[in-house]
Amino acid sequence: MGSRQALQVLGAISGAPRLSRKVLARPRAPLAFRAAPGRSLPLVFPSRAPQIFVHEGARQALERKLTASFPGLVVLSITDNRHSIISRSVTRGVLRARVHHMFLDAPQLIVDALVAYVARGDKVASARIGEYIEAHGDRLLRATRPSTLLTKGKHHDLLAIFHELNARYFDGVANPLITWGKRGRKGVRSRTTIKLGSYSAVERLIRIHPTLDRTWVPRYFVASIIHHEMLHHLMPTSPVTLLASRRCVHPPEFREREREFVNFTRAMEWEKRHIGRLLRT
Repeated sequence: MGSRQALQVLGAISGAPRLSRKVLARPRAPLAFRAAPGRSLPLVFPSRAPQIFVHEGARQALERKLTASFPGLVVLSITDNRHSIISRSVTRGVLRARVHHMFLDAPQLIVDALVAYVARGDKVASARIGEYIEAHGDRLLRATRPSTLLTKGKHHDLLAIFHELNARYFDGVANPLITWGKRGRKGVRSRTTIKLGSYSAVERLIRIHPTLDRTWVPRYFVASIIHHEMLHHLMPTSPVTLLASRRCVHPPEFREREREFVNFTRAMEWEKRHIGRLLRT
């Protein structure tokens, strides 16, 4: 097999504990796979070409690290699956692992954590890997955007607010998309937390919680949420240090820019007074 070739296998390894990243649904992509030396596995060759190409040397290097940490045979598959980023199972002494291709060129600290999680199920390593995945969401395949972006609500027009903020605070250069999010299921009222806004770098999309589209929610408060998410668009998340491998979601520069919003203090005070009502609606 050439260094840029890949084989596909039929089916998925089931019953494996998973470290998942929830993203918008999309058909599962094929796997790139190479069996361990001396191990015979049934292969099914599809008519179409594989969709990803794996550096076989990097795959083998990772497999050797796993083998050194696991007392048995290791079979490693490299995938581009966005739903199951890492999965592992042990059957009859054989460790079968499926790992997203983003880890083939990860920093050594992350590779060590990956090995500890896959080979030994290390929980501390699992948390570090989760942080790495979150910080490198752009390495995942692009999610499908909503077919329709809903910007004009019954009481608040998101696009109008966005354009005003863009002109006043960002010199008109911010270019993410924006939409009202989906409402939760009817009858679900026992929330203890609520995410009023979010930004997806993969989709380049700001979502605003539809509970804010009410007459008693002031326009300046909706604007404060949009302003916050626009900052996430313009100030991408990055690891603080390779040693810690932690994301600095709201670094000092972010907080400083956030306070430039003219109604920042007013909006924070309003949220404190009304968070209970927002949770109930």
